[in-house]
Amino acid sequence: MNKLISIFKKEILDNVRDRRSLFFAVFYGPVLLPLIIAVSMFGSYKQFAIDFEEISELPVINAELAPNLVDFLFKNNIDVITAPDNYEQALRDSDIEVVLKIEQDYGEKLAAGKPAPLTLYSNDADKESGKAARKITTMLNAYERTIDSLRMQTRGIDPDIFNSIAIDEVDVSDGGLAGQMISSLFPFLLIMSMVTGGFYLAIDTTAGERERNSLEPLLSLPIKRELLVFGKYLALVFFITISAVLTVITLSIVFKFMPTEVFAGTLHFDPLTLFIGLLLASPLILLIGSLLMSVAAFTRSTKEAQTYLGILMVLPMAPFFLLQFMNIKSANVIMLMPMMSQYKLLEKAAKNETIESMHLLLSFAGTLGAAALLLMLAFWLYRQDRILQ
Repeated sequence: MNKLISIFKKEILDNVRDRRSLFFAVFYGPVLLPLIIAVSMFGSYKQFAIDFEEISELPVINAELAPNLVDFLFKNNIDVITAPDNYEQALRDSDIEVVLKIEQDYGEKLAAGKPAPLTLYSNDADKESGKAARKITTMLNAYERTIDSLRMQTRGIDPDIFNSIAIDEVDVSDGGLAGQMISSLFPFLLIMSMVTGGFYLAIDTTAGERERNSLEPLLSLPIKRELLVFGKYLALVFFITISAVLTVITLSIVFKFMPTEVFAGTLHFDPLTLFIGLLLASPLILLIGSLLMSVAAFTRSTKEAQTYLGILMVLPMAPFFLLQFMNIKSANVIMLMPMMSQYKLLEKAAKNETIESMHLLLSFAGTLGAAALLLMLAFWLYRQDRILQ
């Protein structure tokens, strides 16, 4: 036991001295990556979400030709102002977002019961302009429906005569498509931080020590190679755990300041849910550690190890993208699959759904079984003479 503890301490100290390994273990994956994703997600929400309660200004040409329309816009939090003479250049320069032009024959055609012409100018290259154009278009469509209804009523026609079927759509999902993507984001960030947390330590424990010529003296000590590997493995698991815990702490802080609308209103990212998510994903700590350990032992140089482990970074990303494009149900066979089962479990936790005990058992069994097999592979690789070549 003392030998195992000595190996464990040695690997921990070596990793602490390596600034690159420490950076990825305690800062990049657990802190920087969640912040980047959270800020970009919030920015995207702010970019596409339209706040109809917000008071905004709309430059209009010939506003005097449509007083009723101007009044309708005013009642819907849109203040009409006079458009500049060089409005097209102003739009290109992003000085204004949209311009509404009321054509000269607007009133004449409206009175004749014909389509009254309006022209909405925007700059699609400017995201704010596109957002403003969508808001104004929505308002104009509402005004059009109001006029159509009034026209039919004045002619003695019930507007509902054209509504032969009343369709009421009810979405019983938790947040719809947006909720699906956001609920998958938590396991993605958590698993990615685990991988990055142990990435460079796994390289350093085998390929790095081989290149520094410190692995051969270590293997010549009167210690069983399985014990040596297990000591390195425990150090790797320790840093992966640190990365996972720091990620949960970072996410609990970040999500606390995020608007609830971003989570589609039905998702839960409170500290308790995140802690439960960490427990559900805990078998992955052992799996990722044994996976990184075995791959690093298989490679012959640091560059080769970086290449192979870099390719393995696709594994935590694959379930995230598959769940966005495929309807994968939580069947028993799916819950046996490492990483995919954790994605499904953490999604259920975020949606506050009941997790079946069988699914939980299958997820733990499949992941821990794969971790044990990979760890035995690492033991076997360390027993081979090629480990020193």
